[in-house]
Amino acid sequence: MASNKNQYKFTEGEIHQFKVTGYTEIPGTDESFYILKNKFGGKHLLNAFNYKHYNLKTDQEITCKIDKINCSGKIYLEPENPVYKEGKTYEFDLLKIIDQINSVGEKEKAAIVKDQFGIEITCSLPDDLILDHNLKKIKCKVLRIKKGQLFLSYPESESKKNILNIGEKYWFTLTQIKELEHKTDYYILKDQHDNSYSLKKDMYEHYAYEIGQKVECIVTKYNTDTHLKIEPVHPHYEPGKTYSFKYLRIIKDINPLGEEENVIIVQDIYGVETKVRSQNISNLESPYPEYFNCKVDGIRKGKAILSLITN
Repeated sequence: MASNKNQYKFTEGEIHQFKVTGYTEIPGTDESFYILKNKFGGKHLLNAFNYKHYNLKTDQEITCKIDKINCSGKIYLEPENPVYKEGKTYEFDLLKIIDQINSVGEKEKAAIVKDQFGIEITCSLPDDLILDHNLKKIKCKVLRIKKGQLFLSYPESESKKNILNIGEKYWFTLTQIKELEHKTDYYILKDQHDNSYSLKKDMYEHYAYEIGQKVECIVTKYNTDTHLKIEPVHPHYEPGKTYSFKYLRIIKDINPLGEEENVIIVQDIYGVETKVRSQNISNLESPYPEYFNCKVDGIRKGKAILSLITN
């Protein structure tokens, strides 16, 4: 969500410059990472496999979007693609047309296309679209770029559907509980235009939703199948405000750079445990207070993303 921040006060969606300072491999695995440094001197790891076609080099300055900040404050960066830009339409090689099940459990047609790097991508198509069997090229719009992969849509799909705006709040109706991938239960919600959306049920059990209920949600981003994702407004916590959270314990945790650090575990009003990372934890003295004041930086998957408020 656009309001999520971390210790560097980065906000999701912001664009910043980073320097590639090195490259590292994880012993005993096939994983390798670029090491990036932000303007504050902080370090970040970038999965090298996802961006091998970007040809990144040590000492290179690159532009990255703050793509995601998770519930634990971990930052996910998305480097600028060398060829493709979000929101732009490009021509792709058309390989074949398939049938697939999308993220809300509906059957739909999709095109398998190939980009300039030779990477195959799936692009959802309108059900009533009829394409020439001899067609070799197709135009697709880049909706989102994540982990170096393009999320595509067929341009005419947008004109035929009433698409909601990312970052804005709307009311949805919870219509059913449906078993989708990995035999997992999802809430299915519909907007006023009868478009469907899914929420993983076990992440919102504490919200006590009922079938037929109206739910206010913010539209957050595109899913891998280019259907929009939503995040319900939290019943109790509002981003930007400060609340008291019950202190449970301090644990040793491994940060994204593989370094050990102290993390506070607190409990919210529903009994949900949440990690709080802060550069100030090392300055805290025991005995620790029964409650800590934390600012709600955002809500993700039914959990508050918190930052510690210190005097």
